[in-house]
Amino acid sequence: MKSFEFIIIGGGIAGVITYLFLKEKTNKILLLDKKEILEGASGAAGAFLFPKIGLNDLYTKFINSSILEAIKFYNSIGINIHTKGVILLPRNEKDFEKFKRYQKEIELPFKKIKEGFYFDFGSVIDPDDLKKFSFNYEKIEVKKLQKKDEWVINNCIKTKNIILATGYEKIIDIPYIKIRPVWGERIEIKASYEDNELCSLDKCYFHKNCSVGKIEDIIKIGATHKRDCLDCFENIEEVKELIKKANEIVKIKEYEVLSIKGGFRAASIDYFPVVGKIIDIDKTLKENKYIIKGDRPRKIFYKEGLYIINGMGGRGFSNAVSCARRLVEYIFENKDLGFLDTKRQFIKWARKEGEEYVKSR
Repeated sequence: MKSFEFIIIGGGIAGVITYLFLKEKTNKILLLDKKEILEGASGAAGAFLFPKIGLNDLYTKFINSSILEAIKFYNSIGINIHTKGVILLPRNEKDFEKFKRYQKEIELPFKKIKEGFYFDFGSVIDPDDLKKFSFNYEKIEVKKLQKKDEWVINNCIKTKNIILATGYEKIIDIPYIKIRPVWGERIEIKASYEDNELCSLDKCYFHKNCSVGKIEDIIKIGATHKRDCLDCFENIEEVKELIKKANEIVKIKEYEVLSIKGGFRAASIDYFPVVGKIIDIDKTLKENKYIIKGDRPRKIFYKEGLYIINGMGGRGFSNAVSCARRLVEYIFENKDLGFLDTKRQFIKWARKEGEEYVKSR
């Protein structure tokens, strides 16, 4: 039976970036997926590295610091980053009023350009560029996962540690971690168009109701956003929807669709990613009987050698870098994960659904 120190289940952006950070600590790693590396939502992603504007709360700070970290990381590993800067525009009159308030909250360097904000670090990468790295990868569907002395997958591979990076799909049931699929479609086109008066597409990117970026002669437009749509697939109606939204930014005259890509983003119920060790629900609830009544747990028990990195949402190519680094630091240096920790969702779940769970057992 083949043996490893770490097996990462899931070859999307979260799994791939985790692999790259883990590789600095050990070479006994295996990456598994039933699909090819960076298929699905990660392969379909526009990989737009644009900041978020809004109230200067914990979420906005996390998103924006993750983008800056991601740009630095991709540069350090030799990924071709297309940096032009991005103009963020209000979607409607309500947004226009919000932007006035948000201007005072922005900590990142920016320029006010009429009704929008320009950030000079706005960038785009090509997901396929990450495939150039050498991964110890096997195309396997995980049908059976058991804990014996070590973790055993499909009765044929064993490992001390499992990292679940499966996106919206479940390998095992973890009641307190709720990841919802959010369908997104993006397109690449060649087009004749009339530039926005604020900036030429050759010189900067835009985001309004969608993101628009031109690299060489190809224009990327993305992405749609549809919750609870497991039957969704690439379709021409969403192409038209994206063209309509892009037309709010640049006037597209004629176009040829070069590619249509789609996939399901993995979004947590509170938008923050979920990172860390998987909690042993039964043992923790048994030892902390009053969590379900609102008490803080005195001690939390974990499943040995079982970790998760998930819930990257629509910003996987930036969030995954920060989350993967923190996960590896947590595993090897016991650094605190803070608001990303699995405890966040567990405590909320225990107070809301824990009593019903205990009764069902």
